[in-house]
Amino acid sequence: MAEKKRNRIFWLEGVTEHEVLKSLNDRAPSRFRQQAARRRLVVTMAVLIFALAVQTLLPATKLQTYLEFTLLAAVVVLYFVLRKAVRHIADSPTELLDERQIAARDAAFTVAYRLLAVAFTFYVLLYIAHDVLQGDPSPGSNETRFGVMALWISAAMLAAALPAMVLAWNLPSEPAVED
Repeated sequence: MAEKKRNRIFWLEGVTEHEVLKSLNDRAPSRFRQQAARRRLVVTMAVLIFALAVQTLLPATKLQTYLEFTLLAAVVVLYFVLRKAVRHIADSPTELLDERQIAARDAAFTVAYRLLAVAFTFYVLLYIAHDVLQGDPSPGSNETRFGVMALWISAAMLAAALPAMVLAWNLPSEPAVED
């Protein structure tokens, strides 16, 4: 009887063994194999995460709600594109990577967590600005609690994406594969 190939799931990293190995061995041409394209993706993602955080300062209207949903959808889609652009190296367990990839991933995490400390200072200031601009909500109102939800979602998306963003920024362009 043929043995069925196992596909381990790494729950903490959010990847499967098959997904990582397929991505690492993929030789199909992609625009994200070039450093300039990955850097444009990183800048776009950073701008959208920043916009998602700052839009909490806007007055609560239907337009603001639509803007919030659109920005959140765009950030989530770009997050998955970014993971694929760095071949899931930022999210892969150590046992699936070689020494060079492990060193690049670990260096990206170090830089990302230093940047995250600075970014969270910005988030605290935005939270304070939100409270000052919104004033004192009426008792029992959910306005303030739900108004800052996008701010916290933005912080969570930044925390999840920042290691891959740093890795995408630092990885060199891959050479073109000749057939």
